Parts: sequence; C-alpha cells; structure tokens
Amino acid sequence: MSADIHLLVVEDDAEISRLLTVFLQTEGYVVDVCQRGDQAPLRVRQSPPDLIILDILLPGQDGLQVCQQIRAFYDGPVLMLTACDDDISELTAFRSGADDYVRKPIRPDVLLMRIQALLKRCTSRRPTVNEYRSGPLRIVPGRREVLLNDKVIEIQSAEFDLLELLARHQGQAVSRDRCFRALRGIDYDGSDRSLDMRISSLRKRLADSESPRIIKTVRGVGYMLANDETR
Repeated sequence: MSADIHLLVVEDDAEISRLLTVFLQTEGYVVDVCQRGDQAPLRVRQSPPDLIILDILLPGQDGLQVCQQIRAFYDGPVLMLTACDDDISELTAFRSGADDYVRKPIRPDVLLMRIQALLKRCTSRRPTVNEYRSGPLRIVPGRREVLLNDKVIEIQSAEFDLLELLARHQGQAVSRDRCFRALRGIDYDGSDRSLDMRISSLRKRLADSESPRIIKTVRGVGYMLANDETR
C-alpha cells in the first residue's frame, strides 16, 4: 500500500537518518535523505515528497526556517523532529508551518503512527480526480483506461501504474527511485534498466518517442508527465 509513498527525511545525524531510513523502508516507504537545511528546499522542489520529516537543528539553515520557506510552494504534510522538551519549541514548530511533531529520542511506533495519520488526513483532503490530461492524452483511473486522441490504447497493468504515478504529480519530477519502487516494489539499485524499458514502451504507445512532449526526462532526477506549462 505504501510502495509509492515518498518520504523525505531532513536530518543531519547520520546514524539517526540511517535508522529512520531502514525502519521506514521496512514499512514499505520510499525514503530519501537530505542532511543540510539549506539544501532541503531545492530537494523538495525537484521531487516533491508525500511527507517531510524535518529536524529542527540542521546545518546551513534550521528546520523552522526550512519549513517557512517550503510552505511557499509545498502543501504536503511536514512532521518536525525536536529534541526540546518544552511547549515553546512545539508552538514555534506549528507556527512555522509544521503539521505535527515527534520528540527525540524517537519511538519508531509513535513515528509510524504520526506518519500514517498525517498521510490519511492529507489524502482525505484531496479531491477525487476523474481523469488526467496531457495534450492528446487522457488517463482515467476509475476505469484504468488510457486514451490518445480519444481512442483507447492498450497498455500493460504495470505501465498504467507507472503512468498514474506520474499523473498524480503532473508537472513535477518524480524520482527514478520512486518510479522504480512503484514498478518493482523494491529500491532502485542504479543498474536495473527495467524502468527505462517501461518508459520507452509507454512513449512508443503514446507516439511520444521522438523529442518527448508527454513523458519528459528530468536529468539527474527522474521523469515527469508534462502539463500545459511544461509541454
């Protein structure tokens, strides 16, 4: 269920970020790590996650500043990590734009419960999408149907899942790791070419192989389903 849910952990402590990554991957999430506060906003812009786990004390820029900055363009849930056991820090976190917080030392079961609650709350706020459009392409999730110039085209189930993932984040880059996880259910190891083969197959079916205008490659990040602004 969580195979295509992308979490970004912004934490400078290597051991904490490693333990969080292992635990959350075991729970089925795709996890990326950023260790500097001043690099976090760009990471969020390049590949917007479904949820951000954000430490307060970070090099370059603290978590409160990061949260305020990303709220200008990111509306997903932010879960703050705080080592401070006082109400003032928690109030400051909320005022900066955080949705919830977890105190250190982190209890994995509590962290998981908070993550699941935030994701559920966020999902319930999203309007139901009947279809996605990109130029001549229409994607109808309810019928798992893809139309090109109003004609149904046949695609494999895995290809539809990949296309729907890109559609849910239309106009934004989706990382290779996240695409690969949705496709295979495992993390991308840097050498498996099955994702590239699926993208190539999709482009051929969508008559989008030469100078792609529907499924675009975002160098160094992954792939993007174009919208009117990015076509």
